[in-house]
Amino acid sequence: MDRAELLLTHAPVFQGAQAEDLRPLAALASFRVLKRGEHLFREGEALDTVFLVSSGSVRVYRLARGGTRELTLHVEGPRQLVAGVAAFQSRAVAPASAVALQTPTELLCLPAGTVRERVFGTPALAQAVIAYFARRQAELLTRVEGLVFSELGERLAAYLLENARQPHALPTNSELAALLGTVPELVSRKLGEFYRLNLIHLERRTVCITDPVELARLAQGERE
Repeated sequence: MDRAELLLTHAPVFQGAQAEDLRPLAALASFRVLKRGEHLFREGEALDTVFLVSSGSVRVYRLARGGTRELTLHVEGPRQLVAGVAAFQSRAVAPASAVALQTPTELLCLPAGTVRERVFGTPALAQAVIAYFARRQAELLTRVEGLVFSELGERLAAYLLENARQPHALPTNSELAALLGTVPELVSRKLGEFYRLNLIHLERRTVCITDPVELARLAQGERE
């Protein structure tokens, strides 16, 4: 099994599909490598490629009116699609922008038209893709709910619990602010507060959790 086929087999979007259904797609795959800060695509551009993260991570974001503020919609890591819904539409246009967060970030690239034909004509693939997008929609609704109804401390605590069980390289404060729906100054202040409370250990942008129980309580809004 080659590298492309292995990645497709383990990608959540094709969970449950058979290897023989994915092999024709793997034969068409190519790989693209980005540096940190390099855009994969920008909002409004035509999308004729399905992108699947192989390594690194990609931030998908939209600009607020006036272009002065960004809202991060997703951070996609290994085996995740980037703007997958759009890629499954004919004459698709990117609904958001996508930028690499790490150097290197490698992506598997597939021609969108061929992927659509293969998925629509293969029941097992169609079932897997529909289930994947249903899960992603639920995740997006949960994220929107968090941005609207929770405090910054809760959102930051939840982010750390999800990502920093082991030592984790934090994004920049600007990137983290965009992800959490706030501004960099407040992120910096809240990280410092968590550090002083001994909830986390932070050194040179590498963070790890020192008090997961208290951090979990904070994530649930149980502490002022």
